[in-house]
This record gives sequence, C-alpha cells and structure tokens, in this order.
Amino acid sequence: MKLCAIQIPFAYNEADAEKSVDFLVSQLDSCTADCDVILTPEYSNAPAAFEKGRCIPFALSHTEKLLTSARNAAKRCSAIVAVNCVWEAEKGVFRNTTLVFDSQGELAGHFFKQHLPRSEKNINLLDEEYTRSYRDAEIVEVDGIRLGCLICYDTYFGEYVAKLAHQHPDLVLVSSFQRAERQEIIRMQNQHLAYSCNCFVLRSSVSMGENASSGGNSLVAVPEGTIACEFGNKLGILSCEVGDLKHKYMRSNSFGGELIPNDRFVEQARATWVYRPAGSMTIEPENRLGYPRICAHRGFNRVAPESSMAAFGSAIALGAAEIEFDVRFSSDGVPVVAHDNKLDRVSNGTGIVEEKTFAELRKLDFGAYFSKEFAGLKILTLNEVLEKFARHAIINLHVKTDEKCASEYPAEQMKKIVELLYRYDQQDHVYFMGCPEVMKSAMQYAPEIPRCMGAFPGPWEIVERAVEFKCKKVQFFTEYFNQDMIDSAHANGLICNYFFCDDPVRTKELLDMGIDTVLTNNFLAVDLAKQEYCSRKASC
Repeated sequence: MKLCAIQIPFAYNEADAEKSVDFLVSQLDSCTADCDVILTPEYSNAPAAFEKGRCIPFALSHTEKLLTSARNAAKRCSAIVAVNCVWEAEKGVFRNTTLVFDSQGELAGHFFKQHLPRSEKNINLLDEEYTRSYRDAEIVEVDGIRLGCLICYDTYFGEYVAKLAHQHPDLVLVSSFQRAERQEIIRMQNQHLAYSCNCFVLRSSVSMGENASSGGNSLVAVPEGTIACEFGNKLGILSCEVGDLKHKYMRSNSFGGELIPNDRFVEQARATWVYRPAGSMTIEPENRLGYPRICAHRGFNRVAPESSMAAFGSAIALGAAEIEFDVRFSSDGVPVVAHDNKLDRVSNGTGIVEEKTFAELRKLDFGAYFSKEFAGLKILTLNEVLEKFARHAIINLHVKTDEKCASEYPAEQMKKIVELLYRYDQQDHVYFMGCPEVMKSAMQYAPEIPRCMGAFPGPWEIVERAVEFKCKKVQFFTEYFNQDMIDSAHANGLICNYFFCDDPVRTKELLDMGIDTVLTNNFLAVDLAKQEYCSRKASC
C-alpha cells in the first residue's frame, strides 16, 4: 500500500496562489498507478493568505480544475484521492472541507473542519455554524478502508482525537497549513494521533521554504506511534510504502498480560466523568452563545422546587441557555444555593441561612413546601450544582450579600466561589450578578469572569454603575427601566437582562425593546414565545 501526500508552496499573495494551485494540479496529473491513497494540503484551491473577502472568490475560480484533476487521478491510478478545499456545502455557504473520491473518481464522502480559528470566519468568511452543536467524528468508508479526518487546527484537540479513536479508523487524513508550527511539534502530534487511534496517519501540508524550520513536513505515521517517512519543506510528492492498513498495534494488557490492541488498552479504563465537561450536553461559552436568551430563574420553578436539581435539570433538559441561582454562605463557610436569607418560605426550618452551620441546614426539608412528591429534598451546595451541570448552561450567578449590600464582600468567600468555578471548568460559562460590592470583589479576584450589575441600590443609575465596574451586562428590575436605559446600555456595549417576566406576550414586547435575556419562572412558555419571536426575526 502506497500513501502519497502532495506538498506545495504556500503563497503570500494571489499571484503566487495561482502558481501553487497550478503546481498542485501538475503533481496530481503526474501521480502514477502505484499510488493507493493521495492527499492534498489544506485550502488546495486557495493556498494563500488573503485579504478579507478574497478567499472565496479565488477558490471559486480554481475549484473546477482542481477537482477535475483529482477525479482524473483517482480513475487513472485507481486510487483514493482526498482533496481539502473551500467548498460550497450549501448554496452560498462555504466550508473548509476535505472531499474524498473513490477509485472510480466518484465522490465517496466529505469531512468538515471542526475547529476554526477566528481568521477563517472573519477573514476568509467561511461558515462555522455547524460546529456549534453535536456532531459525530465522521468516518468515510472507501474500498473497505475506514477513513477519518482532521483538518489543521483539529489536531490540537485531544478530546476530539479521543472521539475519533472511538470510531476505529484505519487511516486518518490530515490536511494542514500549520505554517508557524515547529516541525518537532508536528511530528509529536501525528505520532500521538497514530498511537491513540491505533491507525495510520497521512498528513499533507504546504512548504514554507526549503530552509524553514516550521510548517511543511508532510508525513506518514504508523500505529506504533512512529514516523514512517516525512518530507521537511520539500516540494512535490511524498510517497511511502506501508503494510496492511488494517494493521493494529498490539501491546500487553499491563505487564505480563495478554496482547490487546493499543486503543482498547486505553479505552478499557477511560473515566470520562473526571475529565473536562464535554460532549453533546455542553453548550458554547458565554462569549460565543447568541442572543436573545431565556434564563430559567432558580431553574424551572413552576414544575419543581426553586433552586433544586429537579428545577435546574428540567430547564436544561428543555433547552435553557441560562439558569440563575443565588449563593449564600453557611456560618461555617459552605457556599449554598438559596435566594432568601430566611428559611421559613422554602423549608421546614426557621432562622437565617448565614447563621446556620451546613450540617444544620442539611437536616431541613427544602421540597415539601412545594409538594409532597418533593419531600426530602436538601439544600444544595454550589459544588453539587457545578458537579452535575457544569457547562450544560450559562450560569447567572447571583452572589448574595447582606440585604442592604452595604458591607464589603468577604474576600475568602469570593475566592472560594472562583475556586469552585475553575475546578468544574465553568469559568467560561458563568457571569457574576450582584451589587457594587460584589462587582468590586469579582474585579479583584476574577477579572476575567464577566460581571452583570444588579439593579440595587439605585436602580435608575444601573447603567452608569455597570460602566464604572467594567461590567458586560446589566440586569434591570421589573418596573425600574425604560427604553432610554436599554439604548444607553447598548450604546455602552452592555447586554441587557430583565428580571423578571412570566408572560409570553410581554416577553415578546421586551425582546422588541431590545432586552437580550429574559429571566423567568415559567421557562417553557416563555422560551416558546422567544422561539416564535425569533422565527419572525432574521436577526435571532
């Protein structure tokens, strides 16, 4: 089996890009019948650094001759040919795509890049919407060979590599640029990829110049985790003879154990629950998730006791982008989830939350007040909520102080909250909400976590206070707001929350006014109203 990677010169302008595409076409045309798999570099129809908006027009003018040459090479060589290019996936929608042609020159399948650097969206204007929801690590089977694919930046994401390994590929195709990456890092990445997936790896890239120490290095790696051949920054075709692509590296199952495939050795002890939250249940981070949003205030508390696992889980299961809850501290320093400082409304206890030890709070029933079916529910800790729901939703974290927000927020309490957020990898899926003293403490101990200015004290001056404390958001309170305040907030780059609205009709009015996030106790009805509103608004 002969694996072939074509390496072409990287172009710094459109004129040189024309030459690079022509060079690639000439190399495809020169491939001979002993080639079994042929791979081209990333952006094969636009292998250059373009000014904003120029990539797609250039690619469109060069796609036909490139793909015609690829199909001809597949038929002439009776080979699998994979071409990475800017491809029109849907009418007017262009994506970074690897197309796979079978030995008859027919399109057998394709792969989309999963991880896009900002430049691909902002400069090359490629679509990335498909990356924002769950997708399998795809496999294209051609002539009995299971092909996987990583495209350039994808190779840096170990979580995705582990997912690809779970699909048991025979050969992983890597079309890449990696122009600034050191060649020893490129070797390491692809050796690890081959070893982790227990498969062969064929990588094709662009040359940065014969004497360059970065970029280039088209290569072949084998399941044992070694490099079979590599190309440095040469130009032309790297050809590498390998054995059966179904070959798997067998190793002992611990010292003296039976021989098993290397990927099975790893998979048998995988403990995903101790890794970073990942997979279909997680959502985009706060700075990327769009608006408008509906925030489930203390969870979906129309159907379950407020601030309970049942309320949070119901909201998240129904698609809540945000949940809101309040954090206070027990007398012995445990952060607990409770809105009221008094216990009598939502439990069978009396007194003040902050005056009870955690053990005392834990003895109380926080479910029976809602209905007998929830009798026995205990007060939650911040730790428990994060352990169950980290990165499943954005958390509007209302940090409670004394009722007048008059005292300095305790440093040790803010530090404990921040430590928990980082422990559960929630730091990009949360923002602090509270009064000025909380904002001041958050700025000092976690300036990187967004802040939302609460309405009190002084609800009519909320925008000015938000600007003073460099907040990202404001949270207007019921009647203490008007259109001028919304407009002023937006003019200052602030996102506008509204607390609260349980009426679907009023929700649409708030969205029309420019409210970005509506907090509600009636999540499902209000979220359906938002969905209906967005179906009529192209901006949603």
